[in-house]
Amino acid sequence: MADKKTPAKKSSSKPKAASKKTTAKRSRTPQVPAKTSLLRKLWSIFWKLSLAVIVAMVLYLIYLDAKITRQFEGNKWQLPAQVYARAMSFYPGQYLSQQEVIWELNRLNYSSVNKLSRTGQYVKSANSIKVYRREFEFYDGLEDAHVIELRFSGQKLATIKDKFGRRLNNARLEPVQIARIGNDSKQDREFVPLDKFPPMLKDTLLVVEDRNFYQHHGVSVWSIMRALYSNIKAGRTVQGGSTLTQQLAKNIYLTRERSLVRKFNEALIALILDYRYSKDEILEAYLNEVYLGQSYNQGVHGMGLAAEFYFSKPVDELEYDQIALLVAMVKGPSYYNPRRYSERAMERRDLVLRLMVENKLIDTREYRAALKRPIDIAPMKDSLQKSYPGYLELVNRELKRLLPDQQVLDAGVRVFTYFDLQKQTAMEESVEASLPYLERRPKTEELEAAMISVNVEKGGVSALVAGRDVRYFGFNRVLDTKRNIGSLVKPAVYLSAFESGQFNVATLVDDSPLQVTNEQGKVWQPENFDKQFRGPMPLYKAFSNSINIPAVNTGLDVGVDKVADTLKRLGVEGRIDQYPSLLLGALELSSFEVAQLYTTLAADGQYRELTSISALTDSVGKVLYKHDVSSQKRFDDASIYMTKYAMKRVTKDGTAKRLNAHFPSIQLAGKTGTSNELRDSWFAGFDQNTVTVAWIGRDDNKSTGLTGSVGALEAYIRYLKPLNPEAIADTRPASIRWAFINEETGLQAPPGCGKVVQLPIRASEFEPRPNCQR
Repeated sequence: MADKKTPAKKSSSKPKAASKKTTAKRSRTPQVPAKTSLLRKLWSIFWKLSLAVIVAMVLYLIYLDAKITRQFEGNKWQLPAQVYARAMSFYPGQYLSQQEVIWELNRLNYSSVNKLSRTGQYVKSANSIKVYRREFEFYDGLEDAHVIELRFSGQKLATIKDKFGRRLNNARLEPVQIARIGNDSKQDREFVPLDKFPPMLKDTLLVVEDRNFYQHHGVSVWSIMRALYSNIKAGRTVQGGSTLTQQLAKNIYLTRERSLVRKFNEALIALILDYRYSKDEILEAYLNEVYLGQSYNQGVHGMGLAAEFYFSKPVDELEYDQIALLVAMVKGPSYYNPRRYSERAMERRDLVLRLMVENKLIDTREYRAALKRPIDIAPMKDSLQKSYPGYLELVNRELKRLLPDQQVLDAGVRVFTYFDLQKQTAMEESVEASLPYLERRPKTEELEAAMISVNVEKGGVSALVAGRDVRYFGFNRVLDTKRNIGSLVKPAVYLSAFESGQFNVATLVDDSPLQVTNEQGKVWQPENFDKQFRGPMPLYKAFSNSINIPAVNTGLDVGVDKVADTLKRLGVEGRIDQYPSLLLGALELSSFEVAQLYTTLAADGQYRELTSISALTDSVGKVLYKHDVSSQKRFDDASIYMTKYAMKRVTKDGTAKRLNAHFPSIQLAGKTGTSNELRDSWFAGFDQNTVTVAWIGRDDNKSTGLTGSVGALEAYIRYLKPLNPEAIADTRPASIRWAFINEETGLQAPPGCGKVVQLPIRASEFEPRPNCQR
């Protein structure tokens, strides 16, 4: 029994022993050190943080890339609107003097030379001017630089020839830039395509600022190390390691803050720019972005604008020494400002010239010649934004109407206007001289003025002075001062009479005491200025001498409503109260509105809406707007011809006969106007090409003591003096015949039948063999 139990005990004890053995083995496994566990945790954190940084860096690069691409490929800058005057045009037979062309060339900064060698030059001889005209992109296309020769005969242009002697039918100069309408960025620049920059300027810039520009990838490690070594050696910052690409990145996308973060961003942006865009695209952007000085409150950016700002010439006409100076100023426009620190600027310029000759950009002879030239900087001009404030206010108002999108305006719009610099200058000088002269009269003081001239053919405003202070950018009296127009209304009265068919210039009109009673029983008793009455008199004499009673009688016969309608067709847009007093000018209009009215008269009854803008293009030449110069015929030829004849008589022997004394050989036309109590002095006149309206008054609407023939006419005469007015040359329409008229009867009569004068009448009224009736 015992032998049987023994094996059973052994078998049951073996698993227990094995269990103990296993337990013992497990208890002998080594423990993980705490240091190893920490390293593992740190490694885990490190690679996770690294991954997060990489992801963040990638996202940041994507953000930077999107930002850079959006701005670089869109509008990199808010470009000012560039406003141009009219281009002086030429055609054979044109009424144009040699002096007028020279005046224009000088305003365009052309140089008078003995022999033409490049653009921007002219040669003057006794009866001719040879001009090497600059290239210019007009709104109707690009015109290359070329030579033209203008030959004159007296006050007319006889012929136009090209450099080969071939006759041309027309030619023109590039227009003068009269303004740059800025924006909120306080930066001013003139965008110039890369191929328009002279190669010498580009090569010099790279030699001085970034020799390896076309080799590196936006950041030059070698330049950074070299600059670091130089700065450590000198113990201060004496050299920068930034490439042109980095400078561009800083100027366009970053601030001028000095920090490692900014330098890091600068490097990243430079790498992205270099990857995304060609070297030429980057260089073009830099040449148009680089800061080169300050013009009043506007920063001068880009080599193109700097050439105009410092030397008054296009960038492609710069001399070697001028190129050297601009490149020299890149290092510090304020520190090397040639207007303030000429010696310092010359020292830096000469250094750049030495680098140019050492790098074989110029030869030794050119280097020595450039060194000898003094720093000749053009005088600081008045801010272009303030040069012609009255006219620019009109341009601004029209721009807002034609281009309401501000983004389009900020993209470098080019504004072509009808502005005539010669007329504007003459007008400003007239206002500045006339008012002090008139204020010598007793009780005449605190005068203000408004003047405007209009090109008859186009309906384009060519000159505008908004007040006594011709540089004041404020209240515009031409556009916003509305005053009674007085006798300026009379052409509309008599034009209405001619249209009725019951009157002609010879018709007798009554100058006798008159009373008019309205529906309310109020009596209106108009008077003549001299308080006298003349009885029956020829209409043209009543017109030319601006006698009130005949005008009222004629207007009442025709109908006040008909006169109001005539004024509307002439161009008056506002409300017109149809009271009898309208016939003596009880109508408030601005000088601009009067100019619209008289332009229709001067244009033979053709209505054209007045404008200052002829065309608008974007920065690359795409036409955004072009003025439609088509017109509407609103009056018959015979009525207009007789009205203009009477207006000519105003300047020959009427209230404006002083014009005839100053311009005896030139046929002009016009009308004086004076409001009640001599508050407003008006004159509206025209020659063959230009309508001009002059107003003189006071802002407080008190009496000036001046009639139209004394005050406003004085300003008009002074305005015309320096110009070259062309005599009116009306073509007699078939509906008009010249006839001999007896002034006492108003009837046609043979010569010798009393006081007979020759006057224009309707062809339908003409009698080939009139009888003498007394």
